Amino acid sequence: MYSIDDCVLIRKTSIFPKNHIVQTPVHGMAYDFGKSEYLGDAIGDVIREMCPPGDSEKFLEEFRKYYVYFETYRSSIHFTINGVVANSLYGEFDYPYAIIEPLKYHINDEQLKTLRVEDTYFDDDIELSEDAIILVPEDKAMELDEEYDFSKYTVRTYNGEIGEAIKEVLEEKGYDFFTCNDHGYVHGWDTGTKDAEMYDYISELAGEKGIPQKEHFYSELNHEDIRRRIEAAEVTDLLHLQMVLDSGLVSEEVKDEIIRLLPEKEYHKLRMKELMRKVVDEVGLDKLFLITQEFNKQMVEERNSSLAKRKQEVY
Repeated sequence: MYSIDDCVLIRKTSIFPKNHIVQTPVHGMAYDFGKSEYLGDAIGDVIREMCPPGDSEKFLEEFRKYYVYFETYRSSIHFTINGVVANSLYGEFDYPYAIIEPLKYHINDEQLKTLRVEDTYFDDDIELSEDAIILVPEDKAMELDEEYDFSKYTVRTYNGEIGEAIKEVLEEKGYDFFTCNDHGYVHGWDTGTKDAEMYDYISELAGEKGIPQKEHFYSELNHEDIRRRIEAAEVTDLLHLQMVLDSGLVSEEVKDEIIRLLPEKEYHKLRMKELMRKVVDEVGLDKLFLITQEFNKQMVEERNSSLAKRKQEVY
């Protein structure tokens, strides 16, 4: 039978855990880039007209150039237990770094909100133990060492596929490694397998500790994050549109009508669509690309400035 000493948390990530802190995205890289809700469809129509029919790859390559900054407001950090998170409809996780951390150091953390083999998550930053292992690609190790000073961490380098590197470290340390999917371990329901034994142990441990096993997708935390994300995206999209309208490249007639209709944009949906196409045609894709890049740069700089201020206050 398994015990808590047999369990490790695993997180693939693109963010090195500076100062042994794994940050929730909202305290770190909680921004992304996506389609502008105002100008996105019009931009897409113009690009589609320029691209070879049916060449979706070329279309997406061009379309992404006009993605606009937005806050994700994700306030949770996620791990698997003794396995690697699988790519799915909910996201792709092809990240360069991996964190391997014994579960025993966090089983009593107040931030631990759900204990599941395929998705254990916390609702705040966590501090890693001295037993944590961080995997980094060998070709990035020298650069990262200069920035973070690896003497303060237990770092392992790897070549090839990160999942295989994680499996190798776990087996070297005496842990079992399992294949995960969206619903748990692939063989977690097969009687008599190690997968089933670990799956049952984690369920029992959750019950013993009073830790919920509710999926993140259905949690109040996720619903609140989504609500905040939508509200923030609406504000950001409007700021981006305003920068385009103030560029001096949009006719006063079009600009005035857009401003007049904005308060009831849903009611004037068809007309707003026509006006957005006029904006794209008047500004042109080349100038629109430059404006969007400048907008995104300003938003990221503002975000980084607020992050720097927070780190001074917290750490």
